[in-house]
Amino acid sequence: MDLFALPLALTLLAPSTPAEHIAAAEACARIAPRTEWYALGALMDAPELSLGDPVRVRVQFRSEAEAWDPLLTRFDPAQYRAFEVWADEQWLWIEEEYTAPAARLFVRRGSSAEAVLWNARPHDRFALRLVVREFQGGSPWIEVTEAAWTAEQTPEGTVLHAIRALDLIEREAWALAVSELERALEPRLPGHVRRELEQILESVGEVADEQR
Repeated sequence: MDLFALPLALTLLAPSTPAEHIAAAEACARIAPRTEWYALGALMDAPELSLGDPVRVRVQFRSEAEAWDPLLTRFDPAQYRAFEVWADEQWLWIEEEYTAPAARLFVRRGSSAEAVLWNARPHDRFALRLVVREFQGGSPWIEVTEAAWTAEQTPEGTVLHAIRALDLIEREAWALAVSELERALEPRLPGHVRRELEQILESVGEVADEQR
């Protein structure tokens, strides 16, 4: 769903994890801290520097990817699924960020990581362990080896309210923008997302108070 084309439409579909995937999903519920956290954007800026090394990142799921040419990579569609993700550091209430997913990733079918990602929905946030398997033609081919759903999420509703708030700010409807930002902050958000929205709210709130 295009939040920018349909700002008033918000559809959340409840996931239904197949029973046969539950055990594998639970087995991959926590990623052991064997490596430092990376920003996905930094990894994508120079993926060749991490070739073959495990890297931990946090991402936001966007969608399952379209078919790809298996002749260009080891990732055979019969054995792997592909999906696109936003970097955890992308602000999805900004249209240029929303329309530019950071990476395409691959996960082996039948693996514990695939079980965790089985019913992922747009905006679901995950902690992943990645390995850059190949770097060809200027493009990295990256495999997900471990995955875990995170308790802190930036749900679609938060993004929607933030989009509305930015529109209201442009129209100088300060009080209404404050209300939208307050609603955006209601869920249990990742710390960096909460701090960013709180800073916007503080600035808008000051202007709203001056207008009273």
